[in-house]
Amino acid sequence: MALSSRWKILNKELGKWRAALGKAMDNYRSGENRTNEMIQAQMWFGATGGGKKSFNHHECWEVVKYCKLFIIIPTGPEVVLNETPLRDSMTSDSLLDSPMSQDSPIEKETRPIGRKARRRRK
Repeated sequence: MALSSRWKILNKELGKWRAALGKAMDNYRSGENRTNEMIQAQMWFGATGGGKKSFNHHECWEVVKYCKLFIIIPTGPEVVLNETPLRDSMTSDSLLDSPMSQDSPIEKETRPIGRKARRRRK
């Protein structure tokens, strides 16, 4: 009950945190510690709120971070180690840019006739 009444506020805060964490992940440099990433995300989160507050809902983030709405998709350059990509390149590319979508157009399936249209036909 307590979380459901605060969901509007939490949703907004978690969305800002997701954006800040995504920026920090994209700005990750080799040799840096993941703690630096969290600190950088806290700084970006504070900057979006006018620098007044930091993100304090880490327990809530741990619950929702794998939900469809809050998943962070890496958009940085593909990282390669020994010629083996560490990230899936399809996650950073748009599905519209893939060669498969340009070669074969997807045919629309015809929809079944609706109840109202069926009545009008009779």
